[in-house]
Amino acid sequence: MPDPDVLSASGVRFARHQTPETLRDLRRVVDAVFPDDESRLIGMEIGAYRALVLEAQTELNAKDFVRRLCQEVRDDIVEVIGEDRFYIQTNLYLRAARPESGGSPEAIGWHRETFYGPNMERSVNIWTPVRGVSERNTLRFIPKSQSIPEAEIRTVSVADEVTEKGSVGNRIGFLYSPKVIQSGVDLDNSQPMRVPEGRSALFPGLLIHGAGHNLDSRIRFSVDFRILPFSAYASTSKPYHLASGKPYFELF
Repeated sequence: MPDPDVLSASGVRFARHQTPETLRDLRRVVDAVFPDDESRLIGMEIGAYRALVLEAQTELNAKDFVRRLCQEVRDDIVEVIGEDRFYIQTNLYLRAARPESGGSPEAIGWHRETFYGPNMERSVNIWTPVRGVSERNTLRFIPKSQSIPEAEIRTVSVADEVTEKGSVGNRIGFLYSPKVIQSGVDLDNSQPMRVPEGRSALFPGLLIHGAGHNLDSRIRFSVDFRILPFSAYASTSKPYHLASGKPYFELF
């Protein structure tokens, strides 16, 4: 049985939080906007629902949860990137995927970070379950796909039917022109990202991940953001963040 803390062969590392406080406080913000009785939320019109997600996401960023989560797993970050200094994304995304029965998918499709930004080859993603994450709705990934050369992956861009550029949906991380993988990756060889309680998943930005379709009965809440090793940062690395207008990365 593989070590639950380090799944390096697959490309994912589960980092144990040093304390329970940050995750507890994060859940409190989510719970304040999204009550435990989710029936009204599940049936809510998509525009109104996305506005609620943006409200909670804005509050999480005002409370600096990117830095707090990085502090919780700093030792693991340093070990993964091999450097003591790194840049952090200034604005995390709150993912609040509702059950898909009878509704539109609310999951980001298969991708790697180089699809959507320059100088992301050495980026590392940090993904943290918050509430309602289960085997039937968790993020999925393609093991070892971080080793697939970019030139071997063929994609096509499609216009999203719901999300427009600069819209509320775009500000909470939905793509107005997502890239769809056509070939070069065996998407049938996916695994669920089973993150133990009190931990965050760290994985390379080159790892193919996404497709966390919610086949469960509850809303899946998680947060994610990216980091860059100090030596990998360049002035052309995503200059600003759409949701906040702040620089996309800042030094931790």
